[in-house]
Amino acid sequence: MTTPYHRTVMSDRDLDFEPTSSSGPADSKREPPRSRLSRILAEQPESRPRLRRAVSSLIATVLVAITAIGILLIWHFRRRAQIIRDRLSPPRKVSFPDLRQAPVQDANPPEAGT
Repeated sequence: MTTPYHRTVMSDRDLDFEPTSSSGPADSKREPPRSRLSRILAEQPESRPRLRRAVSSLIATVLVAITAIGILLIWHFRRRAQIIRDRLSPPRKVSFPDLRQAPVQDANPPEAGT
């Protein structure tokens, strides 16, 4: 024996669907169906402050989490850079030629044989 198939509503669009009659064209200026949240707030306006607090605490939690991850990343990169620097050998002493004393070379040297 099989159980009967029950159709579940997957979105508000499915819930508010009204088939158009074949007698005339559909009203093109009809407002889009209201979302479930707007219907709940219309039915229970006293729940608006609770919803506002819930959303603001969720946003604050996300910001704190992103900030913590950013701080940990900066700490990790600085620590990793210090470890790499510690493993390197000390820099070699390199002397560069003094360019102020060097003779100025012409950008277009004369061609040989002319």
